[in-house]
Amino acid sequence: MSVDEATVAQVLALARVGQPAADEQPRRAPMRDRLLTRSSLAELPEPEPLIADTIDRRTVALVAGHFGSLKSFVAQDWAACVATGRPWMGRPVQQGSALYVAAEGAHGLHPRFTAWEHGWQRRIPDDALTVLPEPVNLSDSAAVAELCELVAGRALVVVDTLARCLVGADENSAKDMGIAVDALYRLRDATGDGTVVVLHHTGKDRATVRGSSALEAGVDTVYQTEGDARCMRLSRTKRKDGPREDQLQVRLNPVLSSGVIVSAIGADMNSNARTLMSAFMSAFGTTGATKADLRNVVDMPPASFHRSLTRVPQLMGTRGG
Repeated sequence: MSVDEATVAQVLALARVGQPAADEQPRRAPMRDRLLTRSSLAELPEPEPLIADTIDRRTVALVAGHFGSLKSFVAQDWAACVATGRPWMGRPVQQGSALYVAAEGAHGLHPRFTAWEHGWQRRIPDDALTVLPEPVNLSDSAAVAELCELVAGRALVVVDTLARCLVGADENSAKDMGIAVDALYRLRDATGDGTVVVLHHTGKDRATVRGSSALEAGVDTVYQTEGDARCMRLSRTKRKDGPREDQLQVRLNPVLSSGVIVSAIGADMNSNARTLMSAFMSAFGTTGATKADLRNVVDMPPASFHRSLTRVPQLMGTRGG
């Protein structure tokens, strides 16, 4: 072999270092074998809720809002409810492990989760909710691959916020946003059958999602937050499968040094429901209560009490007794 031939062979050998052998390459079934017939469509699984009537499993959801519109509080409430199995606004929750990517920093999370535990009298187990206190560059395939390892088996993954996880990328670029959306779906796939929720900002008009429309177009579900801590409207503007309409009025109820998300008193509440809500907030707003505790502070027939309790979503998680 000549010197030139030896050099070429050496370069080619070095180029193959770290590359899997041809027979080790992951093989995917031919596209023809992945075709679905009309009959096989009926065998596809129905959407399965993570939080009933809110977000489904095996989906990617976006929560967008202006700063101060409680979007992080909503996502943290979802994470805590999933971690503990507590109903969210009276809606059943599939309990599981949650990972919160605190890309804007984790220092403010302790008082928020402490307030949640105190307000709802539920402890969040260490193995049920973990926090990654740093951003992950969704444009970096190696960083995304590492995060995929962390999310395996999780029921919920929250990315807060998208902007902090797009280092060097252009939010207004459909290409860059498309890469980010693809990374979010890689995370979803890595969970197994979990849900990925990403938080993002709205623009100066506070009505449209900031940046390229490729983000909204690419995800399965979109919620928007409008308002502030006194009264915030959470509206679903997109749902790929199932009814789109969902709107809640919520507010931040002060607890300890932070607060918890509760439903604002709606116009559809009857007088008894309003009485229950008022009594709960006055006597137990910072401590939580059992149903027996609440019954003891209101003068109401038992049947009316239980019927009215169902009209106040944020009290549906009141402890039994």
